[in-house]
Amino acid sequence: MLLLTLLCGGWMHCGNAAAMTPPATTVELPQNVPGVVYGVTQDQQDFLWLAAEFEGLLRYDGQEYLRFLPPGPRRAVSYSQVVSDQRNQLWVGTWGNGLWRLDSQRQHWQQVSTPLPDNARVQTLYLSRQQVLWIGTTEGLFKLNPDNLQAELWQPLAGQRIWQLTEQDDGTLWVATSKGLYRLPPTPTAQGEWLQQAEFRDQEIRTVAAQDQHLFVGLRSHLYLLDLAQPNQLQQVGVGNPNAILAESASSWLIGSIDGLFRLSLIAGKLHTELLQSAVDIRKIFRDRRGQIWLTSRNNGLQMLPAPAIRPIEPAISTYLNPKQQHRLGPPSITNTRWQALEKSLLQLQQGQWRELSFDAASPVAYVRDVVQFGAYTLAATDQGLFQLSSDNQFVPLPLELNTKRFNIERMAIAADGALWLGLWEQGVYRIGAEAARLPVADWQPVQLQTDVQAQEGIVDIQTDAQQRLWLLSRQGKLYQGEADKISLRWQPDNKLATGYFQCMLPVEDLLWLCTDRGLIRLQPDRQTFSLLGQAEGLPDPRVIGMTRSGDIVWVLTRNGVLSFSPDGSNLHLLAARPGLDLSSAQLRGISPLDGDLVQLATSSGLWQLSPVDMTAVPSSMQLHLTSMRLNRQLFHVAESKGSILLPEKVEELQLQFKLLAFQPHLRVQYFFRWHAEQSWTALGEHAVLTLSQLSPGQHRLEVMAQAGGQFVQTRPLLLQVPVPFWQRPLGIALLCIGTVLVLGLLYHLRTRRLQQRAATLDLLVAQRTAELELANQQLQLLSNTDSLTGLLNRRALYSAAVLLQAQRSRSPAALTLVLMDIDHFKKINDEHGHDTGDAVLKAVAVYLKQRLRGQDLIARWGGEEFLLLMPQTDVQQASSLVEELRLGIRQLQLRGLPAPLSATFGISAVALQSDALEQAVKAADLALYQGKAQGRDQVVQAGN
Repeated sequence: MLLLTLLCGGWMHCGNAAAMTPPATTVELPQNVPGVVYGVTQDQQDFLWLAAEFEGLLRYDGQEYLRFLPPGPRRAVSYSQVVSDQRNQLWVGTWGNGLWRLDSQRQHWQQVSTPLPDNARVQTLYLSRQQVLWIGTTEGLFKLNPDNLQAELWQPLAGQRIWQLTEQDDGTLWVATSKGLYRLPPTPTAQGEWLQQAEFRDQEIRTVAAQDQHLFVGLRSHLYLLDLAQPNQLQQVGVGNPNAILAESASSWLIGSIDGLFRLSLIAGKLHTELLQSAVDIRKIFRDRRGQIWLTSRNNGLQMLPAPAIRPIEPAISTYLNPKQQHRLGPPSITNTRWQALEKSLLQLQQGQWRELSFDAASPVAYVRDVVQFGAYTLAATDQGLFQLSSDNQFVPLPLELNTKRFNIERMAIAADGALWLGLWEQGVYRIGAEAARLPVADWQPVQLQTDVQAQEGIVDIQTDAQQRLWLLSRQGKLYQGEADKISLRWQPDNKLATGYFQCMLPVEDLLWLCTDRGLIRLQPDRQTFSLLGQAEGLPDPRVIGMTRSGDIVWVLTRNGVLSFSPDGSNLHLLAARPGLDLSSAQLRGISPLDGDLVQLATSSGLWQLSPVDMTAVPSSMQLHLTSMRLNRQLFHVAESKGSILLPEKVEELQLQFKLLAFQPHLRVQYFFRWHAEQSWTALGEHAVLTLSQLSPGQHRLEVMAQAGGQFVQTRPLLLQVPVPFWQRPLGIALLCIGTVLVLGLLYHLRTRRLQQRAATLDLLVAQRTAELELANQQLQLLSNTDSLTGLLNRRALYSAAVLLQAQRSRSPAALTLVLMDIDHFKKINDEHGHDTGDAVLKAVAVYLKQRLRGQDLIARWGGEEFLLLMPQTDVQQASSLVEELRLGIRQLQLRGLPAPLSATFGISAVALQSDALEQAVKAADLALYQGKAQGRDQVVQAGN
């Protein structure tokens, strides 16, 4: 794919060193993003080329613009149009500087003159299906044969201003001119004719577009739709000054005018207009090879066609949400009606309207998990137990006799046999037989199933597959099959995956898909074979928080995007960024099916409706190119020819920039490279910029690969050739030998050299002793800054780091949160189990905190069982969420000899910018901590609350 050669001045080496002529094309980075763009085209390498009024001819790779300048003195040239032909040549029209051709290697420019005047003002360029280039100017229409650069003036239109051309399927050309609409038949020998319709005769026609038998004709004041089969039936549209028209479908068109972008739809024979974007002067609407639509304008440059906003679910739930705060919405449920969980209440959809149902005031419900219909009972599973919908439309507690300390239901489901299953958080699994649905609650007999499920695991999802088998997934990823009297372990993750968290699962055909924070696991029907799908396979983010199926589409939710695909894993689509939709606030299990192939998406701001048309297909056959090269800090264009770059002898720095031309900002791309056909690839990250310095003489083989949307796109090997220096050539070797002989004649200086060697040895010994002393000092410094038991920072070291953080914040203000943590009942642990056990607890908590905290966070042992955390660039709300995860994680720590789970209490305080802010934050966090202790421990308390 990638054939490269460098065209630059200086001495080059190709067999023998030879002088290369300077390139005909100069490239540079424009100072500004283009604002006035008239024309756009796409070449065979998928680059977009722009004709900009002030910035000139620009190449766009989806991220960066590169200006191409013709040879000769720099002069201000205003470009008006650009097209690419089947030979990959560019034809560039200008305002007052004629027409130019840029060859396929982007090296040589050639101006087309006779009979086209050098000062011609090119209004439009049109390349017909027969590869004939039509040039519309302010002085008439010219026909150009690209093979011989011979232009021919079309005499009937001499002196006319040619605005635009379009072509019908049969090859008929329509020409919009300053004096009407002109028709050119497809037969080369046939004569053209003016359309004699009164509405167009002697009128300035600004635009024309053909589709099947329809012809759009734009005038200054309005737009006409002409049916060529019935020319007397005209429909007029009130869109003035149209500049561009593009068909979206057989009955829908995009219209660009100086007033904005419009959509024109033909419904039941009538035209309907919709304003899509106002206050933008659209000059061209262009569809690239992958179907992406681009707009060029006089005030906004180049832009993609804005994606429509995602539709909120109707009826909306906005009246139940506070727009000034973030909400936590639970997963929806469907019984004989539709339910939506809020933080402390439930919404029920009845007769097209939502109504809010509350819980008994004496029950402090914080989370609602599921709603099911169990016979005549409408049941809601919450963190405070099981609730029943009463006759007065209120959820009241359901008294169940369970042998459990805490009745926190994580998931609830009805099995195929009608039984009710309850998955409790850290308290096992209960089953209530189907016959209970016909009995009073007092006669229900919940059975805790005896299994290998550890109480600390917690069941996070319960699903039924196509074979009516019941599956239960634990937070640690263990998969169980539920039967009437037992639960059996069917699969568990290996050691590598077991360190992650599992969130949900989805049965699809015979497969089971498991959602984790490491990616998506596809478990085969044998329940042994599995594969892990991550960003390399197209996931927007490895942390999957929801998954569902609607129709024949599987949907995957992450907080960086939504992915959809067919059940067999093909046909990948991604959700592009949309106005008003904040996917970073997507809710856990926040995607669920609606009717047909629609799904519901829940974020902290409300509910949204997604359909397949909202998704963007991951492009296939993407191309990876070397887009630019900087050699010794000078920018060059690389042309595709021989697959090698010939470099000068002295290469101080070589910077190569590669780009995958996908033109989808939401598509995550990872780049890799390798040298000399190595087996392994080295990651470059999301930006493929490779900087090389001090390249050794010889040939270097470079390969670059891009990974996006489950595809791997690789360049052909690129050879970087550095000439052999003079002293390594035969003549240089001969001179080196002569010099060596002369040096040998100076052996009488041997004594001096020996003295120098002894001095060097002494210097080396001194340096070695100095290094040993510095190492010892570093070790002493480390011991003085580290807690000997936990290996964490001590109070002194943390204060030093905090001073540096405060100094940095004084220069660049950012949020900083301080957390003070105390292990609950630690004195009791020491008294009952001994200080060795207490030390083991401190070490285990320290190890857990170091593993779970981010790299930017600081942690220190503050004293005894207290730990202090500093969280840079984190506000109190964000810190509270992170600390809540730490609190839950500490409860899951298992230590030999401790029958009861550990717990800890946290106090949180923001750190201000004042000089004594740290001491004040410690005091505030300490007060919050003791407030938590007084309130029963095992909780997170913010200062001031």
